[in-house]
Amino acid sequence: MKLHPLSVLLLALCAMTMAADAHAEKTNFTSGILAGINGVFDDPGSLAGGPPTVCHINCHHPDTIREALKKPATGHIAYLTKVRRIVEEQTGLPYAVLHYSQLGGGGLDRTRIKAVLITMMDKGISSDHTERLLATIRATNLPTFGFCGGHQLIAQAFGGKVAKMRPLAPGEKDPNPTRYTGWFKEWAFLPVKIVRRDPLFDGFGETVVVREYHAYEIKRLPEEFDLLASNDACRVQAIKHKSRLLYGTQFHPEHFDAGHPDGERILRNFFRIAGILKPAADTTNKTNTP
Repeated sequence: MKLHPLSVLLLALCAMTMAADAHAEKTNFTSGILAGINGVFDDPGSLAGGPPTVCHINCHHPDTIREALKKPATGHIAYLTKVRRIVEEQTGLPYAVLHYSQLGGGGLDRTRIKAVLITMMDKGISSDHTERLLATIRATNLPTFGFCGGHQLIAQAFGGKVAKMRPLAPGEKDPNPTRYTGWFKEWAFLPVKIVRRDPLFDGFGETVVVREYHAYEIKRLPEEFDLLASNDACRVQAIKHKSRLLYGTQFHPEHFDAGHPDGERILRNFFRIAGILKPAADTTNKTNTP
């Protein structure tokens, strides 16, 4: 059946309107969310071309970041500066930061990104934003490493269960009473036992000593993952997807110092696995204290 030219025109206009509405919906999805903090984050569109890049998916609530901007020399802004320095020193590549509200739910593979880092979500914006983040984790096949809360998000993306560790026992000392009062937490440089050999732990013996800051843990590990490291307080300390370069650690490898350098080596190992470790970084052993 041949359509009348006017009908063809109307159908074309309808399609254009629907496309415009879809674009507006996508744009408005993050409209206002990053108001006042846009400068902290990169434009996702800019990652389509250009030099190879390491991308950090930041999951802090925008209000947390707005508050942190009032004191940029400390807190979360200082943290981002530190991670940037570590990435650029170890890989020699540019470092880009995306807020998770900027993600559309698709993979990041068709970009110039060569590796992805994921960090904690302190509080969610909405269930829609969280699901788009989890969908992005599932869809991305790039080398990816989640630290602490990022490690937990990776497990949740594949159906894992995350919850608080346990209540404090009567008389049990709280290492940080200002956070998660009444709940057990790991809050220090602590030993973690390697239970499965993996290139992430190349150069180590049976244990690593790493920085812990958490009261939550993965209670149920998805079947797609192998358990790499553990300790008595928290069983799931390090994980790797069975068929992808997708890692998570409950501890913070990005927090290391001269007396506790294991986190630095773990990061170097990850960047080596990803194929982006700068040759000179294999022999340097600088501290990352501000």
